[in-house]
Amino acid sequence: MKLNILKTEVAFQTLLSLGSFLYLIIDYDKQAQASDFFIALFFIGVANLLGFLIRISLVASKFHRYYFFGVILFFLLLFGISSLTIDSKVEFAMNFMGIGGILFNIYYLAYGFYLIRNYPLK
Repeated sequence: MKLNILKTEVAFQTLLSLGSFLYLIIDYDKQAQASDFFIALFFIGVANLLGFLIRISLVASKFHRYYFFGVILFFLLLFGISSLTIDSKVEFAMNFMGIGGILFNIYYLAYGFYLIRNYPLK
C-alpha cells in the first residue's frame, strides 16, 4: 500500500513538472514569460511540499534531511541575496530563485524514483 501511494505521488509530481514545462514551451512567445515561469514554479513548489509531507510519513530516508536542509539553506541564501541587491541586481536574485527552484524540483523527482527503486516497502 505504501509503495502504491509513493508511486502515485511521484507520478503526480512528474506529470505536474512536465505539464508546467510543456506549458512554458508552448506559451514561449508571450510577453509575460517571467510571471508564467514563477507561477508554474510556485505550483510545483506547493506540490513538492505536500508530496514531501507524504514521503516523510511513508518512508524513512536520509534524502528527506538533505532536501529539508537544502530548502532552508536556499531560502536563507535567497534572503541574503535579496537584501544585498536592493535595486541594482534584481535579475540576479530572480535567476537564482528560478534556477534553484528547478534544481530542487529535479532533485525531488530523482530521489522519489530512487525511493521507489531501492526501498522495499511492505
